Amino acid sequence: MSTPRGLGTIRQTAYVVEDIEKTAAEWATIHGVGPWFLYEVDTPSVYRGKETPMRGRMGLAQSGIQQVELIQPDLSTPSLYTEFLDASGPGFHHVCYWTDIDAARDHFLARGSELVQHGSTPDGNRFAYVSGACGVPYVEFLDPNEGMMGLFGLVERSAEDWDGLDPVRFL
Repeated sequence: MSTPRGLGTIRQTAYVVEDIEKTAAEWATIHGVGPWFLYEVDTPSVYRGKETPMRGRMGLAQSGIQQVELIQPDLSTPSLYTEFLDASGPGFHHVCYWTDIDAARDHFLARGSELVQHGSTPDGNRFAYVSGACGVPYVEFLDPNEGMMGLFGLVERSAEDWDGLDPVRFL
């Protein structure tokens, strides 16, 4: 079996939560991670072979070189987030590589992972999730475009200058 070349670095760790504002405030108070940028998501996707929108609230913050994501799914819409929440409750959900999506997906599928959900955001960012391994429930692949990198840069710069006040911001 070959070494997974070209996957790059895991850039994000994500958690599915029941109350995103409460959880973001807890992360800021307990872990010192913030500020959190919260936003709504409603994007077309394919979940387990069926077209279904991915809906919910998401939040991003930065801790050093690691981006942390919180996800509060819309419980009325099936997704890998609601699947996870139903099966195990809130907690660690996935890691994310910023990489070539097709090559990374093929690498994991060749090793027994299953394509769970994929799609493209309204501004053209493709994403894909596969079932995980090594204690990681899911793995996400994202090849951020210029607009998404702008958001990621804002999150990272804000963390560098954050004074611990105003832990939750809305986009």
